[in-house]
Amino acid sequence: MEKSIENIWKEGFEAETKLSAPAIANFYDKKSKLITQKINKRTKKDNLSLLPVALIISAILVFMGEFFLAIYNAVLIVALFFANKKMLRDLNSINIQDNTYYYLLNYKKQVKKIIKSSTLIAGLGFPMVIIPAYWVFFQDTKVMIKLQEMDSILAMMLVAGLALFFSIVAISGYKLSNKMMYGNLLERLESTIEDMEELMKD
Repeated sequence: MEKSIENIWKEGFEAETKLSAPAIANFYDKKSKLITQKINKRTKKDNLSLLPVALIISAILVFMGEFFLAIYNAVLIVALFFANKKMLRDLNSINIQDNTYYYLLNYKKQVKKIIKSSTLIAGLGFPMVIIPAYWVFFQDTKVMIKLQEMDSILAMMLVAGLALFFSIVAISGYKLSNKMMYGNLLERLESTIEDMEELMKD
C-alpha cells in the first residue's frame, strides 16, 4: 500500500463533505487513526512467527529420528505462511477510493474474509495434518497394530471422531488467540466506523 495510514485518513476526511471540520477534529483526536496500521503490523509479525515455529518443530522431529515428519511439517507450515502472506497483501492493497469511511468498510470486509478463511484452515487443515502425522509416528507400534486389528467401520468412526475433536480444538484455539491478539483492535475499528456513520447523519 503506497499511501501511509496518516495520508489515507487526511485525504479521506478532506474528501468527505458531509463531515464538518469541528466534528472531524474531535473525531480525529478521540479515535486512533493508526488502527489499521497496528493490525497490519501485528498480522505481519504473527505470520512471520510461523517460520521459527516450523524450524523448531522440524528440528525436534529430526532429533527424534522422524525425518519424513520433519519435512512434512516444514512444507505445510511454510505453505501456510505463503497463503497468509497473500491474504495480508490483499489487505494492504485496499485503495482509499472515495473517502476514509469506505476505506474502513472495505478493510473490515477483508479482515472478516481473512478470519473466515483462517477458521476454515484451522478446522479442516489441522485434522488433515495431524492425523497423517500420527499415522506415520505410530507406525509399527502397539497403538497402530490395535487400530489395524479393529473392525474397519469402527476404525473409520474412531478416525472421524479424532478428526472432529482436532477440528473443534483447532477452531477454538484459533478463535481464542484471535480474540486475545486482535479483539481490542477490531472493536476499535468497528467503533470508528459507527462513529463516522453517526457524524455523517448530522
